[in-house]
Amino acid sequence: MASEGLLEELPLELKLLVQLAIDDNRPTCILDSTQSQPTCLFQNVAFQHALAHIPSDALNQWLSTETSSTCSAKATPAGDFADKEWIKKKLGTSYVVIYCKHDFVSSGHESEENGRLDSLVHDWIKFPDQVSTSSWMRYLLGYDWIETAIGAVHGSQMQQWPMSLRQAILTYMHCPLPVLIYYGNDLIQIYNEPGKAMFGSKHPSALGNKQADTWGQTLAGQTSEWIKSGWQQGQAVRIREMMFLLDRDGLIEETYFEGFFLPLTGTDGHWIGAVNYFNEITPQVIRKNREDFTHKLLQKLPQAECLSELWLQFLTILDEEADDVAYTLLFTTNKKAIAPQTKYYLFGSSGLPSTEIFSSPSAELIRVLDDAEQQGTVVALKDENLPTDLQATMADSGIVSSAFVFTMLDPKGSTLGSVIVGVNPRRRADEGMENFFYSLSETLLRTVVILESPLEQRKLLETNDTLGYRIKLEKLSRELSMATLQNEKSQETFSRMAEDAPIGMFLYKGDGTPLYLNDEFLKLLGEKRDEYFEKAKTGYAWRDCIHPDDEEFSKEAWRSVAESHSVLNFQFRVKAGTKSSPTRARWLEVVCFPQRDANGVLVTFQGYLTDVTSKKLTEALTTERMNAAIETKRQAQNFIDMISHEMRNPLSSIIQLTESILSTSLDATPAASHENVIDAANTINICAFHMLQIINEVLDFSKLDSNLLVLAPERTRPREVVEKALKMFETELKSADIVTKVEQMSSDCAVADVMCDPSRLLQVIINLITNALKFTRSAETRRITLSYGNFFAPPSALDCGVEFVKPRKKDHDDPETATAMLAALDSDDSGDDVYLLFSVEDTGCGLTPEESQLLFQRFSQAPKTYKQYGGSGLGLFISRELVELQKGKIGLHSEAGVGSRFAFYIKAKRAVRASRSGSVASVGSTVSVKNLPHAMGGAFDEVKVLEKVDTVPQPKTLVHDMHVLIVEDNEINCKVMSKQLRKLGCEVNVAGNGLEALNFLSTTTHLSSTSDATPLNLILLDIEMPVMDGLTCIRRIRALEQSGEISGHIPVIAITANARNEQIATAIEAGMDSVVTKPFKIKDLVPQMEAVVDTWSGAG
Repeated sequence: MASEGLLEELPLELKLLVQLAIDDNRPTCILDSTQSQPTCLFQNVAFQHALAHIPSDALNQWLSTETSSTCSAKATPAGDFADKEWIKKKLGTSYVVIYCKHDFVSSGHESEENGRLDSLVHDWIKFPDQVSTSSWMRYLLGYDWIETAIGAVHGSQMQQWPMSLRQAILTYMHCPLPVLIYYGNDLIQIYNEPGKAMFGSKHPSALGNKQADTWGQTLAGQTSEWIKSGWQQGQAVRIREMMFLLDRDGLIEETYFEGFFLPLTGTDGHWIGAVNYFNEITPQVIRKNREDFTHKLLQKLPQAECLSELWLQFLTILDEEADDVAYTLLFTTNKKAIAPQTKYYLFGSSGLPSTEIFSSPSAELIRVLDDAEQQGTVVALKDENLPTDLQATMADSGIVSSAFVFTMLDPKGSTLGSVIVGVNPRRRADEGMENFFYSLSETLLRTVVILESPLEQRKLLETNDTLGYRIKLEKLSRELSMATLQNEKSQETFSRMAEDAPIGMFLYKGDGTPLYLNDEFLKLLGEKRDEYFEKAKTGYAWRDCIHPDDEEFSKEAWRSVAESHSVLNFQFRVKAGTKSSPTRARWLEVVCFPQRDANGVLVTFQGYLTDVTSKKLTEALTTERMNAAIETKRQAQNFIDMISHEMRNPLSSIIQLTESILSTSLDATPAASHENVIDAANTINICAFHMLQIINEVLDFSKLDSNLLVLAPERTRPREVVEKALKMFETELKSADIVTKVEQMSSDCAVADVMCDPSRLLQVIINLITNALKFTRSAETRRITLSYGNFFAPPSALDCGVEFVKPRKKDHDDPETATAMLAALDSDDSGDDVYLLFSVEDTGCGLTPEESQLLFQRFSQAPKTYKQYGGSGLGLFISRELVELQKGKIGLHSEAGVGSRFAFYIKAKRAVRASRSGSVASVGSTVSVKNLPHAMGGAFDEVKVLEKVDTVPQPKTLVHDMHVLIVEDNEINCKVMSKQLRKLGCEVNVAGNGLEALNFLSTTTHLSSTSDATPLNLILLDIEMPVMDGLTCIRRIRALEQSGEISGHIPVIAITANARNEQIATAIEAGMDSVVTKPFKIKDLVPQMEAVVDTWSGAG
């Protein structure tokens, strides 16, 4: 508390505030905020006690922070401190008051009254931070009362409620028994945690609301009468067996409660509410009902004079007395029936308004009755096992979802009929209910036995307790008769079964002497019967059969058998192998049953032996494959990291170079600026093609992995392919100062032209040159040698100077694969088989044998390769796949510090046929789709494979004479392409989607005959566009051509990023004349444009 001197200096209004705060239970302090370090002018006792455990430095820091932060004359929440909520308020211009949101009472730990009961703080509503509270108390404090009846009357905070109500809540929420407080004339309900169970799904909506809104006005009125009755009698009113329908786990269940009411009075002595102590007694009520029912059943059933009267009595009592029962069906059995439909006859029923569907039982119902008869006990039918016929709808309780079935027998054990009892939908078909119906069936059986017994025995059975014995005796007689009939053949049956059994069966004496062994047992051990029994004379014969590695284990296992009193199971290996693998040990599983006499001495042990070798091998294979899958996943993750790295590096360079170009100063000299821009553009071009190479490798890998890649053979000269590959690297080789050399291997196969896929052959050579270039660039001696040669037989590893990689197992010979279809297409080629051998040798850093093992695998590189040289790790794997796809092999020979030699060969055919003429569709589009499946058979019959020729005819229509329509939704792509084509002399128009393109067509010479109609030679059409896509647009154009609305044929080339073969096939099928995939160079697009326009230039 502040000194009297400081208080005297306070203004009058602050002095008055201090006088109020001194005795207030809310922790409060007043601060002078005019100083750089606020001064505490006043702290009341509650503040000092509440923060007594807080270090002074921490307290001062908090006070300083709060006074320096935003504060106004309006009460503002301050930051939580010491696990309490605080409020701050500005007083004038110089002072700040901070007080706690809740009251605080000292626990008395420091007072002289420490240890006294009256020093304990109990009010958890007023002092929630100072009282130990349960989870339910915290739930009530945090509950949103604003929407409840109590909240509407007394406020949303429990601290605002009347003291008398709060005192009742403080008292009864601690009670471990269910308690319900009714407050006010509206009987607003507040209950403790044990009482929550009574409300079921009505919680929490019932909490704080009126009883009438929860349970209805009838019960609310009854409760009011009970409370008034207690006042009139001057004592608590006790309620017994009050039934409620509660939703428990989706079941509307009949529940029963008992309890009593105690009044609550206010400070003025008037009634303000009542406390209802209650307890659920549902199990007791159900048990009593079943006991009463059983008693009446035992009274009335013996009065029946015949079976028909007994059945009627039974149905009547169930209908009137059994609360567990919704309905009952009693079927009698026709023993002379031939057809299943006439076996059961509905004698009577109860609880159902109509039984017409049961007059001729359904097949499903007959199956249920037959099952109950075969099992001879009470059968429970629940949920999906309950036939539809039995799912009756009861007017007062809902749909029956469970039933019980039992069979009625006569004293001789013959079936009289069956009873089906549908369970009350508001009762649970639990174990207790099943036991009840079992008792019911036994009672009915007892009555039938008495009724069907001779007259002289009925009195005896009715007066003594031998009936139960009689029933059991009848059952045992029937079972004994059946056993006697079967006993004559049992030995023969067992012997035949044992000998024919697919498992080994054995029976040993306790000392290990074999009593019985079937043939399969000896076969599994690899023993002959005579020899085995001879060995057994000197001890356990099976010891010689055990695999050496399992001898100790088997000894311990058999010792356990000798000592155990329970069934044992173990596995071991024997020396005898399997039929498929005679030298491999066989795994056996033993299940052994020891049998002991009354003194616990082992008499015999028996069991069976099973061959589990296949299971063991499968487990080993599964483990191996799981480890392989984990390794593949790890490699794939590394591959993703490498791809990300390889894409991000060129992207980073592109972004930086683009920024460099954009930031080029206009004041710089034209020559210097031009040179910088040219250099940046060249570098961007290199980065872009590096990214394209990565994407192409991933796409090729996907095609190969899915067996979708198709070869396109054409007339090819191997030397030209090698020279073309070197030409592509000419600039890089020259800049790296690498010497190159091309050699032809000596061979007796002088073939110039062959039939193979030059693009895939070129792809493999490019991959090998790329690797050689990487490793040779920084070597002291920089030389790359390319060699090629033709052979009539597959080259050996010795011919190539390398060690070939073992081919992967694939489905290339499957007649359904694309490769097989291609082979079938060219099977009529009369050319001889030729094997093309290529090698790339470098003087780079070379590889160790360990690093060489990692090559040609998916996602795999030598460790130093990726760190030093980058790449996706797919190049050599794709090369291997492409080579093996063409019936070849690939391999390498490398020495660290010397260099590497990669070589491969593929199978081709000598080119002896003349070139086939084809349509003008582009090679890139049609070759790759010819052999793929498509939606409309025959759509590609007119599309033929183009073969390269040595001379290219001069096109009739050159690009600078063309009128072109570009249909592209990407503004940047459209702008760049338009600008480049205009530089070549084209007249260019643009459209943003297929609909705009169709609108533009109406202004062209193809649809308009006016003098100002726009000429149009060609459409470059994107596929993926909004409003109308490219495929829809081309189909509309071709339909207009067919109807004659468009004159002639409009040439259309698809320009798309959809690069998969099936996507290209779909575009051609829709009506495109050719397909060019992004990214592309304009110089590659121009020949396609000229070729397509030339083809249709003569069409009218």
